[in-house]
Amino acid sequence: MIKINQGTPLTAGKLVVDLGGKLPWLLCNKGAYNSSPIRPVKCMSALCSIATKPLNSTCISKNTCSIYTSNPVTNSVVRGELVSDLVTVLSNEDSNVTLGTPVASLRRCAFGCATAVNISRGLAKGANGVAGLGRSSALSFVTQFAVGFRFSGIFALDLHDNIQDDKLNQTRGKIYFGGGPYIHYLYGYEDWADRVLTYTPLLINPISKEEYFIDVKSIKVHGGTVPISKKLLFINKKTGMGGTKIDIQIPYTTLQTSIYKAFIKAYTRWIERYNSANAKVRDSTPNITMVTPVAPFTACYNSSTMPLVTEFNSVPPGVAFIFPHTVWNISLYDLVRIKKGVDCVGFVDGGSKPKTSIVIGARQIGFLEFDISRSRLGFEQPNIIDYEVCNWCTPDGRPIELPNIKD
Repeated sequence: MIKINQGTPLTAGKLVVDLGGKLPWLLCNKGAYNSSPIRPVKCMSALCSIATKPLNSTCISKNTCSIYTSNPVTNSVVRGELVSDLVTVLSNEDSNVTLGTPVASLRRCAFGCATAVNISRGLAKGANGVAGLGRSSALSFVTQFAVGFRFSGIFALDLHDNIQDDKLNQTRGKIYFGGGPYIHYLYGYEDWADRVLTYTPLLINPISKEEYFIDVKSIKVHGGTVPISKKLLFINKKTGMGGTKIDIQIPYTTLQTSIYKAFIKAYTRWIERYNSANAKVRDSTPNITMVTPVAPFTACYNSSTMPLVTEFNSVPPGVAFIFPHTVWNISLYDLVRIKKGVDCVGFVDGGSKPKTSIVIGARQIGFLEFDISRSRLGFEQPNIIDYEVCNWCTPDGRPIELPNIKD
């Protein structure tokens, strides 16, 4: 979820991030939302006309702009009204690390106003709406902020930021609009640095134009290519099925069943090769030992027997997504510490006939920049200094402080 400050009096609201959402929406049932600057959008206004095409809105009267709001968790859709309200946005504090407090600015943004209570079913606890970040909608937060603040259509997600700094007052994750810099703390060096990103093109799914698809050509596990039917990696232009997309609504990457089985098999074979090579070396290094799987995973290991990541330049990455011209190494995010002593391969079987063959979930993302203006996705290669932080994670893939880990 993200927190936004809006309305008068200024109220902090929590919205579930929906990468494929066409617009942000709020619960407006009695007592759920009160703001003096809130205004209904007139049915015949220019703003309503923008909403009409992508949102299938209809004018049920001359006074209100009728739209549809959707729940990204349950996929339910209900009718609501389009309204506008004031939103307070802070300037990028990463550019003010040594310069002082970020500047707050007010902008009027359009929201869907949902009055049906059941539309919030399945959303995270405490959420009172959804932050739609769809790629092509004129009313997504990305587009509205780009127009309102006159910057490029770019946003970035940092899902594994575990900084707790008195000056920055940041904990667990950030979302940026308009581009960088993306300053982050380098553990071990005790210093700040901008992120270095590698890019790959974003693809357009003609059936799901709001979502973010990328051109994964193959997957490698410790240097070995996972055998995958090429048909599964392409987007069917008539049905929209197949291909690879980003979706932070799911905690772990899901793979179509045949891909998943081949992936786990490749991981198991690497374990066997590792243990075989280890047997030829006369030292005290233990063999990797399997343990009883913990749902929803099928491959789990004794964490004390898993080799530590010591470098990335001279060894093949644990898991990597292969693009036409670049490689996304996710070595820090392929395993999940489920509980003390148990590491599981953090990928899940997505079924034999999913709509999308590969859905990259929150655990494997780390940091991503969605550059809509240039139709590209920016990702960061793993930093060995961050390994200690990334290795200790809660079951939903979010980093936590080591002292808080429970058996």
